[in-house]
Amino acid sequence: MKKWTHSEARSGRSVSPKIINDEMRAQQSSMTTLDRTQLPDDFVDDSNLEQYALHQVWCSTGTTNIEQTNEADPDVGDAAWISSTIQTRSGGWRTIESVSLTGFKGGNLFIEWGANVYVNNIFAFGINDGKPGTPNYMAMRILVNGVNIGERRGAGFHQMSRIFGSQLFPPGDLSVSFQWKYTAQSEDARSTTSGGDNVPYGHVWNHRWIAIARYR
Repeated sequence: MKKWTHSEARSGRSVSPKIINDEMRAQQSSMTTLDRTQLPDDFVDDSNLEQYALHQVWCSTGTTNIEQTNEADPDVGDAAWISSTIQTRSGGWRTIESVSLTGFKGGNLFIEWGANVYVNNIFAFGINDGKPGTPNYMAMRILVNGVNIGERRGAGFHQMSRIFGSQLFPPGDLSVSFQWKYTAQSEDARSTTSGGDNVPYGHVWNHRWIAIARYR
């Protein structure tokens, strides 16, 4: 049966737009007013949907070993990684990769990012301090259109580190940045070896990510 709404007079003889919408909904048939949770099973499937109607996936190519090159120091020793050193370390957030998620239709976006991380904790000990030092870490965060959707302190030694985040976004292409940052070393930290070579402070490599959009 149809359910009729009731309008009430208001001061100034004005009515709310909601009242008009309620009247229109009451006059529609019961089939057209069903929401998606009331539809029959298998009413919507791949045969009657356009591509990316319900979800969309983007991911890293996996064809190359993406590593940070922002602070790569070529002056490290012969047996050391060409990685970040105190001499090249900027101290702020650095971007390992920026990507564009084109065709985003609006809805929930989930992103997971993983990478191998090395942090040289010799810099947790100062030259003039014989006490145990505070471990250094490689922080990670994910920015979508400049919005931080996930951040963690990260690894403190040599391991695989991962981070993920999820948030709702309006329709439109999205710009995603994967960023990393090393915590600060001791004020009197060792910056070179006894031979004068620059010592690797840390490195990020084997960078991989996946993004999943859900539109329904």
